Amino acid sequence: MRLEVSVYRLIAIFITFLIFFSGCASSPTVTRYSGLSYNKSDELRRTYLQRVLLLPFEYAIDREAVIDEITEAFSVELRKIGKFEVVVLQGKAKMLSENQIWDKGSINLNTVLQLRKKYDVDAIVFGSITHYRPYEPMLLGIKLGMISTDTGTILWSADGVYDSNENEVAELVKYYFESTHQKSALYGWKLILLSMRRYSQFVANQFTKTLLY
Repeated sequence: MRLEVSVYRLIAIFITFLIFFSGCASSPTVTRYSGLSYNKSDELRRTYLQRVLLLPFEYAIDREAVIDEITEAFSVELRKIGKFEVVVLQGKAKMLSENQIWDKGSINLNTVLQLRKKYDVDAIVFGSITHYRPYEPMLLGIKLGMISTDTGTILWSADGVYDSNENEVAELVKYYFESTHQKSALYGWKLILLSMRRYSQFVANQFTKTLLY
């Protein structure tokens, strides 16, 4: 009798698992993009970051408004992580030569030390805008890194291009919209594709959340 009850119990557990996994398979969640590559060092997992300095993004074309827009998007998303304070340079500080963290293809450690001393930060985030198209279909490419001001090690790096003309990116925009916006908003998820400000916020979100993976 006990054996018969055990058999029925095993069958019930097996059926429960089947129902659970079939439910998961029927509603997949797209949260990552195959076109975004990133790397986190072991040191990052061991490092306590209290203050992080975000430098203005570099752009091949001299368009301050574009640089400000992208930098602001990343500052907002970095703050949302809630693990450290984000310091952003304002006014004339943005134009100082000390912001040149790269020197002939390598990191200028003297600059890193100067920034650490001046702003009392544990790490510095810097990057460049590699692709930019502010009209439909929206296109934004970013390459960035986070360097420790203590050891000079690259703690985190990411590189990706988000082309809204790709189906995979469109799905990510939908998922992002549904998780961060009111679903009843005018134009729905396509609202993000009508403004580079909103689109850059989406891209910044995709990059910065890799810090949580």
